[in-house]
This record gives sequence, C-alpha cells and structure tokens, in this order.
Amino acid sequence: MDLDRESAALPLGDLFAEGPFPPHHPGCFGCGPSNPSSPRMVFERRGNTVRAAFSFDERHQGAPGVAHGGMVAAALDEASGSILLPLRQPAVTVKLDVDFRAPARLGREFVVTSWLTASQRRKLFIESELTDGDDVVATGRAIFVKVEQEHFVNLGANPGELFSSHR
Repeated sequence: MDLDRESAALPLGDLFAEGPFPPHHPGCFGCGPSNPSSPRMVFERRGNTVRAAFSFDERHQGAPGVAHGGMVAAALDEASGSILLPLRQPAVTVKLDVDFRAPARLGREFVVTSWLTASQRRKLFIESELTDGDDVVATGRAIFVKVEQEHFVNLGANPGELFSSHR
C-alpha cells in the first residue's frame, strides 16, 4: 500500500462501547437482515478490533462446495468498513487487496476480524483476516477515504441513517 506501517491495531476511541453492533443498514449485503443474500454478519467490538462469526452457504458458492472469491473479498471489505462504526467516521473503500490462502468451504463457521493500522489525512488504512478455526483463509489490506455523510445521502440514504443510530 502507500504507507510503510506495522499492523498493530490503533485505538478506536471510546465513542462506541465493547459488544455487538446493530446492522448499519437493513439492506446491506454483509450484515443486513432484510437482504436475502446476506450471510448476516453481526459485528462486535473487541478492544481495538472488530469481528464477526458467520457462514457461507449455497448463495455464496463459486466452485462446488467453496465460497466465491468475490464473497470472501466482500466479507473482508465489510469487516474493514465496520471499523468506521466505533470511529463514527463515514468513509468509502478506495482500495482492497486480498490474499487468498485457502478455500472458504461452504457451511463452515468463519471469523472475520479487522483493525485500523494507520490514519493519514483523509485516508484510513485497515487490515482484515478471515479464519476457519486456526487456519487463515484470506487477508485484506484496505484504504478507506473519509467522506461527509452527505455523500451517502446523495446516493439515497436518509440523513443520519448510517452513523447516528449506533450507540
């Protein structure tokens, strides 16, 4: 990426308590309860990390018995974006690099974890990892760029919908 840095998690502050987050939007692919294709990830803050346990099923299949690589990347992106909730900072993904290490088999319980590694002006550098037990399935390195909430309102969100309802 653009910045040499260690992958230690930076503090997420105290604006958002430990524990589970509500879905950030009902129709979200990753966490939305109203999206029929969602793996229904429920993220929670654990110290300076964010994590969720979930499974892929036939709706997410690529090769027989395996989640599509795009679904794995989506899980890493969703985890990276969930770092924004405790930071209370609207931002958008501008880059996501994924290293695939093992097949993500359908029906297994995965844990996806993310952490903030650096912040530089408007850029947030976030790393993520998808595991199946002790095995690392994929890792991600993302850059998000901070935006005003109006960015999402202009795309159809209601004012305050994405960042004001989370406590």
